[in-house]
Amino acid sequence: MFRQIKISQAVFVYTVLAVKFIYCAPVRDECQPPANLSAAYQRLSQASDRELYFLVPSINSIDSKEVPEKDLTAQCDSKKHGETCPTKVLVDSHIPVYARSNCPWIYAVDHDPLRFPSTILEAKPRCTYCIGSNDDLECNPITRSIRVLRRGNCVEGFYQYVESMQEITLGFTCAGKRILKDKTDDSVDYI
Repeated sequence: MFRQIKISQAVFVYTVLAVKFIYCAPVRDECQPPANLSAAYQRLSQASDRELYFLVPSINSIDSKEVPEKDLTAQCDSKKHGETCPTKVLVDSHIPVYARSNCPWIYAVDHDPLRFPSTILEAKPRCTYCIGSNDDLECNPITRSIRVLRRGNCVEGFYQYVESMQEITLGFTCAGKRILKDKTDDSVDYI
């Protein structure tokens, strides 16, 4: 009888441990991207090859791997030219346009694991107002819509991707302020 109790307790303990192991085991993601995702994106973007110039260099090659974010940040060179607004326009033939503009910007890494390409460089302003404008002129974004693939549901072990448009900022330009002007007919207009 005493031995049956010990066996019953042992079975109970093993059952509890087995259940705990099953429920606590990490859940593997059984779904994966299709093998031809990069090639599909290349075909999608052929209509406007210029889109690829604003994306991370790694996606321009079908067989390439993702570039680590720290390497992209180094490529952007924002630390060399600063992230704050300079007091004067930088002039030197070796300084890139984004650093010597009167509306300078830096490139930031936009990473979204649910998008392909998952990593895109996007311009971020260093200044609110144009350098040397006495705050009369503002730095305004230059944007462009690009095609991306958004990850959807898992079907038969593979993620389905849907074409989508995403607006990204390419750089900044100096422009006059937009001032709201009240009209007598209660509508609002920009001047």
